Amino acid sequence: MDLMIVEDELRLLNSLANNIPWEAHAVDVVALASDGNEALAVFERKQPDIVIMDIVMPEQDGLSLSRQILRRVPDTRIIILSGHDDFQYAQRAVEIGVFKYLLKPAGDEEILKAVTEAAESTRQLREARLRLEDLQTRWTLHLPRLREDFLRNWVSGKLEEDEIERHVRQLSLDLETGCPYCAAVAEIDPPLRSEARSEADEMPMLQFTLYSIACEWLRSEACTVFQAHGGATVLIFKGAAGESELELLQRTNQAVAKLVSGAQEGLKVTTSSAGIGLAAGRESVPVSYKQARKALQERAVLGHGIVIPYREQPKESRAAFEFQRDLEKRVLIALEAGDRAEAAAGITSIVGDQVSSLDTLRNFQEYMLYLQSLLTRIIHAQGWSVLDVLGEDTMYLRTPEAVQTRQQMRDWSGRMIDKIVGYAEAERKSGTHRLIRNVQAMVEASMDQDVTLHTVADRLYVNSSYLSRLFKKETGRPFSDYVLEQKMNKARELLQTGLKVSDAARMTGYMDTSYFIKLFRKFWGVTPGELKR
Repeated sequence: MDLMIVEDELRLLNSLANNIPWEAHAVDVVALASDGNEALAVFERKQPDIVIMDIVMPEQDGLSLSRQILRRVPDTRIIILSGHDDFQYAQRAVEIGVFKYLLKPAGDEEILKAVTEAAESTRQLREARLRLEDLQTRWTLHLPRLREDFLRNWVSGKLEEDEIERHVRQLSLDLETGCPYCAAVAEIDPPLRSEARSEADEMPMLQFTLYSIACEWLRSEACTVFQAHGGATVLIFKGAAGESELELLQRTNQAVAKLVSGAQEGLKVTTSSAGIGLAAGRESVPVSYKQARKALQERAVLGHGIVIPYREQPKESRAAFEFQRDLEKRVLIALEAGDRAEAAAGITSIVGDQVSSLDTLRNFQEYMLYLQSLLTRIIHAQGWSVLDVLGEDTMYLRTPEAVQTRQQMRDWSGRMIDKIVGYAEAERKSGTHRLIRNVQAMVEASMDQDVTLHTVADRLYVNSSYLSRLFKKETGRPFSDYVLEQKMNKARELLQTGLKVSDAARMTGYMDTSYFIKLFRKFWGVTPGELKR
């Protein structure tokens, strides 16, 4: 701590400066003065933390000097040394803000104690100030996040009115009661096709860009801007004094339309749309926000790059599209017949016509549920697993809202039926392979018998002509050639073990040994006897 001593008696001044062990107590004497005017000039240059001064001095007394010093630097600790044991002097010193009032002749220990107390008081004050500044810095840093968290909870309807009022005051938000508010939600439009992965991957960055544009463009508006969970930009417009709800809606519509148009020019590669809720009081902003989100969903049928005001939807007693009663049957027949083109056309053509006629979001969502149910029934009718057939596209059954445009619905339904038909073909092919393996196993097990195509077909309950064609298609050879090869290989193995020719013939299904020898020689180029030798 820096100390300045002001005393007009030179002997006492030197004594105070040199006879007290200041350094041992971390106190540095940085300035000396012998009158009030000199002391004020030195103080302004040195800015000491603590000042010891006499109350009676030439040019300017101690109380007047204390008043000027504290006016310049209020945190300065001043210790008065006075020869006047007068209550009025002490009272005036306290009123001015003097730290200590000591009477002469005060001893060195008393003066040192007063200075060390003043130093500790200064340290505590500075530490408290640093803590306060740190808290203020942290508060400032976290304020945007705290405001955003509050705004998200507010529009989601998670807060009571008293909680809203408390947060508005704490976070210094301009959201007082007594005026109308209008919520709007702006969002980057989804890719037209659901398989547009590159655009989908860039969506978080595009959403943040839209939010940044909104913050810049609506800075002059009475509008609170923040990002909702999921990235959509939320706009809360506040009505001006005397502005009606209708006037607020019109102003909101104009501002949001300008934002959507400007964002489209700035983003270039994509478009954005916005929904606007109805005007309401502060307590009903969550309702306006929900209306804005619902209005934004209407872009699925109204198109992209537009601003959609909320409108009440009439309750419909029945679906506004035609259920194709025979569609499921047609697709199942096509699947059983293995007609991939017919199965695909059976849905894609009908879906394409139906989707084009959907004129409301409710109809759009209803038809999506219908398609999901239809495809699920088709898969289950075959005894298959939906997860196995559709793979990652199963997510569209759990979250149908992921399909947000007519084109996406067409793409999705076409892709689903293509997967179903492809899975049917794979199952049919796998079933064919199992049939051929059964035939081969039967031949192996009946090696000592006369194995014919007809006997195998009868045992497997299939048409012999179909089995003949299928076997040749899958193995590349006629059934009779395959049986002969298996029997000749088996006969060779038996003969090489030392078995008699007649026994080898019998064990491979040939009762006529001469006929067996003739076939063996034709197949291997040697007779069974020559092979044994």
